[in-house]
Amino acid sequence: MAAITIYTCVCGVQKKTSNHWVLAKVTSHGVTFMPWDAELARSRDITILCGEGCAASMLSRSLGDWKKPAVGVTNVGSVTDISAVISAEEYELAVA
Repeated sequence: MAAITIYTCVCGVQKKTSNHWVLAKVTSHGVTFMPWDAELARSRDITILCGEGCAASMLSRSLGDWKKPAVGVTNVGSVTDISAVISAEEYELAVA
């Protein structure tokens, strides 16, 4: 008897016959999105996503990870050493 693989999105939805599912690979350098591939979906380092909504949510979370505080920031505006004023866990970099 053949084995049936059940694919489940991170949101809990199980894949049926629809073809709008995507795959994602998360690394320390970011997120890479790929079209659906049943063989690739079986890899441990691949995240299964049921569609654009879950993919957008994953992208949003990864962008939030980029806002982690930098260590040893110096010469920011008129402040010579910001690490002396605020600990590394308390500040974020902002883009204007």
